[in-house]
Amino acid sequence: MKYAFVLGRVHTLSIAELLAVLEQADAVLGLTGEPVKILEASEEILVIETAKPLNAQALQKKLGGVIKILEVIDVIKKRESESVNFALKHYFKPSVLKKQFFKDYKGKVQFGLSVYILDMSLLQRPQPSNNMRDGARNNFGNIFSEPKRIGMMIKKSLTDTGASVRLVLPEFNSLSLASVVVTKNLLLQKGAEISILAAKDHILTAKTLTVQDFEDYGRRDYQRPVRDEKQGMIPPKVAQIMLNLSGCKSGDTILDPFCGIGTIIQEGLLLCFRMIGSDINKTAIKGSEQNLEWFRNRYKIAPGKYGLEVSDATKVSGLIEKGKQKISAIVTECTLGPMYGSFPKADEITKNFADLEKLYKKSFEEFSKFLPKKGRVVMCLPAYRKNRNAYEMLPSLDFAEELGYNLVDIISPDLAKKFKFLRLTNRHTAIYDRKDQIVAREIAIFEKN
Repeated sequence: MKYAFVLGRVHTLSIAELLAVLEQADAVLGLTGEPVKILEASEEILVIETAKPLNAQALQKKLGGVIKILEVIDVIKKRESESVNFALKHYFKPSVLKKQFFKDYKGKVQFGLSVYILDMSLLQRPQPSNNMRDGARNNFGNIFSEPKRIGMMIKKSLTDTGASVRLVLPEFNSLSLASVVVTKNLLLQKGAEISILAAKDHILTAKTLTVQDFEDYGRRDYQRPVRDEKQGMIPPKVAQIMLNLSGCKSGDTILDPFCGIGTIIQEGLLLCFRMIGSDINKTAIKGSEQNLEWFRNRYKIAPGKYGLEVSDATKVSGLIEKGKQKISAIVTECTLGPMYGSFPKADEITKNFADLEKLYKKSFEEFSKFLPKKGRVVMCLPAYRKNRNAYEMLPSLDFAEELGYNLVDIISPDLAKKFKFLRLTNRHTAIYDRKDQIVAREIAIFEKN
């Protein structure tokens, strides 16, 4: 079986999370625990091959960094000089469409068409060469015209058989349909989303199995009783990614010692972990209690799956010993320091880093008292955004190594070498940021020796 995963905006984190989950043994998800066979990847999509079918619906709910899961149907050879639609001109016959894409649906067909790029050089508009065949030359053009060309080709193939068809295409200068468009148009219920994965010398045809539930993520973020815009809040998707990077299994207990208003706690509960949250701020704990009570009722979480306490992170071992909990990992957005509307002065950054390093060092000393060997600390560190690809980060993470922790590569060196498009820091961590943020998040994984 071949599957393709449409990646989120921060594709490096999406791939890191995806591989961490796929390499676990989980019968419900259809995972054997064997290493994943990666066929190809780009900034947009990752294609794998599995020995057994995956439970795409369950897997989609688990992954914060994956927008869609597709089933790969066929591989079509293509000349580098050919346009995508020209290479597919004989493929979408009515028999293929009915068998591979619309076999589970009868009546008026409603389908969408998306194109994903496996080789980013295709986004550059080339000029047709003199030695191209006439048909290829006539169809050779801007890649952004491909969804309409291919979509109309499929629509004609269907209408020629007498079928009633509605086609949904990406917006102008876009190649793919957003998950909201797929959902709002009921494409997976009333037909299909057909996806084309284009490389220089081949094309993959695929059918969308699932899309990310954008409404539910919005509900988990914006409909909670308590929000704290001033301090900044980790998005539920990022919390989910971090939890999946912890290496924990269903039923394990995870601690968030800087829990704030409880985002990581709630996402951990959805992933079937037991969660403990603490924070030195009493107001934050009160807000977390309100949010988690709302969350527990809204998502029918059984009682006793989480606990909240007011506690200094540098003294949290007393809380753990008192409750006699066995902590498998720590997942947290630590204090990131002051928030800024413009890039701070160099001396401010230096002072912030010095203060934070003291806090982090004391916290890691405390974590060593109860974290098991090979237990992970997945945390956010501050990264001041200079421009699109440059950040001012903590100068060193040696304090963790001195305390008996290893910094884990968020993506394996072999994979990082193979896929040059991955955006990693010089210490193989990853950055999550948004356009309007000065203080971004550096996602780091530490493992106790």
